[in-house]
Amino acid sequence: MKQKFNKYVSFLILTFLVTGQSNYSGPDDSAGDPGAIRESVLDGNRILLYFENTTELSDWIDNGTGQDASEGKSIWPNDGTGLKMIDGIGLLIAAKVYIEDDNNPATIDTIIIDDIEKIKDQSISKHAVYFLQTSYREEMDHNPSNTIDWGFYPTFGYFNPAQDEPAMSDKPGSWPPQGWPASGDAKKWAGVWDGRFGKGVQYADLETYFVTNDAQDQENLQGPYYKYYPRPGKLIQHDASAGAGLPWGGLGLRVETRGFQWNNPLVKDALFFEYNITNISDYDINDVSFGYWVDNGIGEDGADEFGYFDTYVDLAYSWDDDGVGALGIQPGIMGFAFLESPGISNDYIDNDEDGLVDENRGYDKGIMVDKYGGISNLDNFKEFYNLDESDLKEHWSGDEDQDWTSCTKNEDGSCINDDGSCIPNDDLGLDGIGPGDLNYSGPDEGECNGEPDCIEGIGCEPNFGETDISESDMLGLTTFQMFKIDESKKYPNENGKWPFNDYLMYKLMADTMAYGTNENIYSDEVNVNLVELFASGTFSLLSGQTERISMAELHSFDPLLGPPDDEYPVLQHDAPALYQLKTTVQLIYESDYRFAVPPRMPTLYAEAGDGQVILTWNNVAEFSRDKFLPDSLEYDFQGYKLYKATDKYFKDSELITDGFGNPLYNQPIFQCDRIDTVEGFSDWAPVFGAS
Repeated sequence: MKQKFNKYVSFLILTFLVTGQSNYSGPDDSAGDPGAIRESVLDGNRILLYFENTTELSDWIDNGTGQDASEGKSIWPNDGTGLKMIDGIGLLIAAKVYIEDDNNPATIDTIIIDDIEKIKDQSISKHAVYFLQTSYREEMDHNPSNTIDWGFYPTFGYFNPAQDEPAMSDKPGSWPPQGWPASGDAKKWAGVWDGRFGKGVQYADLETYFVTNDAQDQENLQGPYYKYYPRPGKLIQHDASAGAGLPWGGLGLRVETRGFQWNNPLVKDALFFEYNITNISDYDINDVSFGYWVDNGIGEDGADEFGYFDTYVDLAYSWDDDGVGALGIQPGIMGFAFLESPGISNDYIDNDEDGLVDENRGYDKGIMVDKYGGISNLDNFKEFYNLDESDLKEHWSGDEDQDWTSCTKNEDGSCINDDGSCIPNDDLGLDGIGPGDLNYSGPDEGECNGEPDCIEGIGCEPNFGETDISESDMLGLTTFQMFKIDESKKYPNENGKWPFNDYLMYKLMADTMAYGTNENIYSDEVNVNLVELFASGTFSLLSGQTERISMAELHSFDPLLGPPDDEYPVLQHDAPALYQLKTTVQLIYESDYRFAVPPRMPTLYAEAGDGQVILTWNNVAEFSRDKFLPDSLEYDFQGYKLYKATDKYFKDSELITDGFGNPLYNQPIFQCDRIDTVEGFSDWAPVFGAS
C-alpha cells in the first residue's frame, strides 16, 4: 500500500527557555485505582463508541456483526446496518526527564533535574528517563507478576461508585452524589451536571466526563540505578484496590477527559474527545509530546485497509480495500481529525499565525489595554478571527482574541449592556450561567462585575480561559506515522512499536514532519492492519501547568476503493463528504461548540383508544432559549414535528438526503408551528447542500 502526504506544510522545531512554576489549585484527587474502572457507550448520534474511563476508546473483538457494544464495539452508522470501524484508540503522552547520576553504582539516584541550564550542563552526569503514558488493551508495561498494567487509571469522585458506568450527562444517577470535585477537597454543584461550559450547561446531546492519573505507574521506581519520584512523600491511598501504600508513580500527570456527541444534522456523523492534561508533580517536565494511537478496523472483515493523510487540514482517513465489509455490507470510511494541540506561551513566536504571540488559556484576566493591545500582526489577526478593524475594542489583556463581552450592574442588581439589552452576555460569573438558563438561581461570584473571571477547578465565564479554545498559541500537529502492526515484535521486543516501548514511542512522537514531505510512509503491501500515530511536540509542561489536546472521529460514505496512488486512478483518495464534515467540525470546535441546539425534550404520552392512539406531550420545549441566537431573553421555540417509524433507529422515516446522497432528515407525519410572524423555510443554513 502506498500512503502519501498531501500539501506542503512546514513545522518549526523550537528550543526555548522556560522559567518559573505555576501552582495547581484544582481538585486534590486520589491516586488512580483499577477498582474505579467503569465502561459505557457514547450513542448520542449515528456513532456508537464503547469506552472505558481509563482514556481507552473502543476495543477489539474477534467475531462478526451483531455483538453487544459492551463487548468492545464501535459501530457506524448506529442504525442496525453499521459495522465496527475501530479496534482501539489510545491517548499517548511521551516525555523525557532527567535524574542526576552520582556515578556511584552502590547508590540509587533520585535527584530530579528539571532546570534547563542544568540539563544543558555537560559537566553534570544524568540519567535520561523515558515515559510513554497511556491506557491500552494490549502490550502495556506491567508489574513483574503481570497483575496490573502501568498506565492511567480513573480516580474516584467523578462518578457514582454505586453505578457500573462513568458519569453520563443524560443519567443523573451516574453523577457523584456529594457533588463534583472543585478545588482541594471542596465539592460543587451536587445534583447538577458539571458542564464543560458551566453549571448544568449541556451544549451536547450526550457528554461524558472523567479524570485519570498515572500514580499506579511504578516502572521507574524499580531501580536499581535510579528512581523517579514525581511527588516525593505522596503515597497511593491505603484503601486502593492496587498499589496501596506505594509511592505515587509515573510522571505525575492528571488527565481530565470529556467526550461529546450531537445529533444535529451538521455533526451526527462526528464525535469529539478533548483532554486537559495537568502536571501535578513537583517538577517541570521540559520535553513532552501528546498524541493518539489509532488501530483501524474498517468493515470488521480483517486487515484489508488503506489510508491517507492530509497535512493541510490535519485529517487522516482509512477505508476498506474493496468497499465490502463483513456480511457484504458497505462500511464507508473513517476519518480522524486533530482539532487542538498544546500551546507554547513563552517562546515569543506566533506558532498558530493568528497575529498574537504567546496567548494562553490561563486564569489571569490581566489588565485593560487598548484595541491593538497584544496584537503582533494586525492583518493576520483580522483574517484569523474574521474581524474588521472597526470591530477591535478595549479589552482585558487575558482576553487576547477580544471576544469576551462585559456588562454593568444596575442598582437593583440586574445586568444591562451598552445597547440597553438585558442579557449579561459573557459576564456570567464562575458558574457560567445567567438569567434564562436552566439551574440559574441568581448572581454568583464574578457575575456582572465587568471583568472576565476564571478559577481553576471552580469554573470560567464563556469566551475566556478554559472555555475559549482560540486563546492558545497552538503548536499544531508535528508528527504523523502510519505503519502496520508487527505481531512478531511484542513485549518485551526493544524494536516493537507498542506502548511498552517507552523510548521508541517517545522517538516516534518527537520526530517532526519535514517540509514538503511527499513520500511513501509504507510501501506496496496490501491487506494489512494499519495503525495511525499522531503527535504534537515537543514542548514543556511546567509544574502545575495544563495543556490540551482534542480530536474528532468522523465518518462518511465516500466510495473509496483500492490504494491511494496513481497506479489505481479509480477514485484514488477523493473524499468530498468527509472533507466537508472536517471543515464543519473544525468551525464548530473553534467556535467553542456554539451552534444551534434543539429545544428541551418534551415527554410524549400515548393513550390507546378504540381504533386510535392519542398522543400528548408537555410544553417544556416552549421554554427553550438557544444561546446561538443571543439577541434577547425571549424564548425562541418555533414548533413541533412528529415522526413515525417501525424501527428504533427511525430508518424508514429518514427519507430526505443531503447533497452527497446520504440520508440526513426525517420526514414528519405531523407539523405545527408557533403562531407568530416567523414562517417559511430557512434559506441561510444549508447542511451539506440541503437546506
